[in-house]
Amino acid sequence: MMKRHWLGALSALLGLAASTTAGEPSGNPLIHQRWFEARTAHFRIYSCGSTQAVARVAARLEQFQDGYSLLAGAQAVASPPIVVMAFPDYASMKPFLPLYQGKPENLAGFFIRGSDENLIALHLSGSGADSLERIFHEYAHLLMRHNAPFWPMWLNEGMAEIYAPFEVIGPYRIRIGKPLNPHLRLLERTPLMPLHKLFAVSRNSPEYNELQHQGVFYAQSWLLAHYLMLGGNPANQAGFRQLTPLLRQGQSAEQAFTNALHTSLPAMEAQLSRYLAQGKFQSLELSVSASLEAPRPTFARGLTPAETCVHLGDQLLRIGRLDTAESYFLQGRQLAPASPLPFEGLGLLAAQRRQPEEAARLLREAMRRGPVSFLSHYVYAQETYALTAHAPDSYSRLDKEQAADIRAQLEKSLSLMPDFGPAHNLLGFLEMAQGEDLAAAEKHLAKAVQLEPENPAHQLVLAQVQLARNDPAAARRTLEPLCRPYVEPRIRAHAEQMLQRVGTSERRSVGASKRDP
Repeated sequence: MMKRHWLGALSALLGLAASTTAGEPSGNPLIHQRWFEARTAHFRIYSCGSTQAVARVAARLEQFQDGYSLLAGAQAVASPPIVVMAFPDYASMKPFLPLYQGKPENLAGFFIRGSDENLIALHLSGSGADSLERIFHEYAHLLMRHNAPFWPMWLNEGMAEIYAPFEVIGPYRIRIGKPLNPHLRLLERTPLMPLHKLFAVSRNSPEYNELQHQGVFYAQSWLLAHYLMLGGNPANQAGFRQLTPLLRQGQSAEQAFTNALHTSLPAMEAQLSRYLAQGKFQSLELSVSASLEAPRPTFARGLTPAETCVHLGDQLLRIGRLDTAESYFLQGRQLAPASPLPFEGLGLLAAQRRQPEEAARLLREAMRRGPVSFLSHYVYAQETYALTAHAPDSYSRLDKEQAADIRAQLEKSLSLMPDFGPAHNLLGFLEMAQGEDLAAAEKHLAKAVQLEPENPAHQLVLAQVQLARNDPAAARRTLEPLCRPYVEPRIRAHAEQMLQRVGTSERRSVGASKRDP
C-alpha cells in the first residue's frame, strides 16, 4: 500500500524534472540526469535513479526510524534533518565518496552524522539496493546517542550491530539481532580478545578505527551484546538491563559489567567461547503499537540543475572534499546567478575553511537574494560573532546593534529548525555574555543539552550561566556528571575546576545567610 503511494507521487514528478535539464553544463553527465527531491516525515531524498528503488529505500528507512522510536519511547532523542543522496549506481556515486589514501573508498553507502544535518549516501543497484545494514548501524548510533557519553565502545558498537540487520516482518512486527555471517566467519578463525582488552578500546584505539568496521573488535562486540541480549540466559538478560544504569552512575566498564552480570571476566569469556562454538544464534522479534506499513505523506518535486549542483557540492563538503565541492557551487552559480543556493554553499565552504569574513559576506549575499536555510542563518551568526572575538574563544559584551543582529539570525535559524542544538547553545552563550537576560540564556542552554546529550560543552556553558544566576546548586547538578570516569579528561578537568568555583559560591551563600539577622 505504501509502495503504490510512493510510486504515484514520484512518477508524477518526472515530467517536471525533465523540463529542468535545459542549459546544463556539458562537462558532467550526472547533471544531465533528471534529479528529484522526495520528502517523508524524517528524510529528504535526492536522486536521479529509479522511482521504484527510491520508494523501497525510503520505506525501509522510515520503518527503521518508526520501529526504533516505538521501542525506545521517551528515550528517543530528536534528530537533525537526514538527507539521503541516492545515486542510480556505484559508478555515479564513486566521485562523491570519501577518500582513503587519495582514492575513493569502496563503499556501497555511508552515513555521516552532523549537528545540523545527517547525510546518507548510497546507490540503488546491486549491493546498494539490497543491503542497508551499514546505514542502519550508523543510524542506530544516532538514535541511541543519549547513551553515548557513558557507554563503552564495545557496547556502542555491539548494540548498533544488533540493530543493523533490521527487518519488518509484518505490519506490527520487526526483527533485530539476525546473525551477522561476516562476523561469525572472522571469529571462527580469530581468537577472541580478553574482555579487559575489549573493554579498554576507546575512540583513539587502532581496533576502533579499523577500516570499514570489519575487525575482531566489531565482531566480538556484536557477539557479546548478542549473547547477553539473545543468548537465552535469563540471568544474563536481567544483568544486561542493569549495565546501563551502573555505567551512568560512573562505574568503569569492567566494574559495571561484573556488578551487573554477577560474574568475573574470565568466567564470562568461557561462556562467550561456548556460545560461539555452539553456533546457535537467535534473532529477536518484537511487536510495535503502530503499523509500519501504513501509507505516509510525501512531497516530491523536480530539481533544477543549479539545485543539483548545490546538493552534490554539499555532499562533497561534508566528506571533506572542499575543492571539488567548490567547483559544484561555482557551477551552480553559473547556472542560476540570481539564486541564493550557490552563495549559501560557498558561504558554508568558507566557514569550513575558517574564513569568517568571506563566509559572512557570502551568506549575507545569499540572504539578499532570497530565503536561505536555518543552517545559513546560524553560520552567519556564528562567523559574525567570531569576528568580534579579541582572541580565540574570548568574547566580551557587544554593543546593542551587533548583538541584535546576531540574536536575530539565531532566532531566525530556530524559527526554521526549532530543535537545532547549536543555535540554542550559541544564543544562550550570547545572552550570557551580554548579561541582560540570563533566564533566557539558561533556557536555551538547557534545550541544547537536551537535544545534544553527547556534547558536554553545552553543559559547561549551562553551568556558567547557573553560577552567574547565583544558583550554585543547579550548577553542581549540571557539572557532577561531567566528573565521572567515562568523560573525556579535558572536559572532566574543566568541570572539576568549575566545581571548585561552585564550592566557593556555596560557602559565600552560607556565610551570607549566617550574617542575616
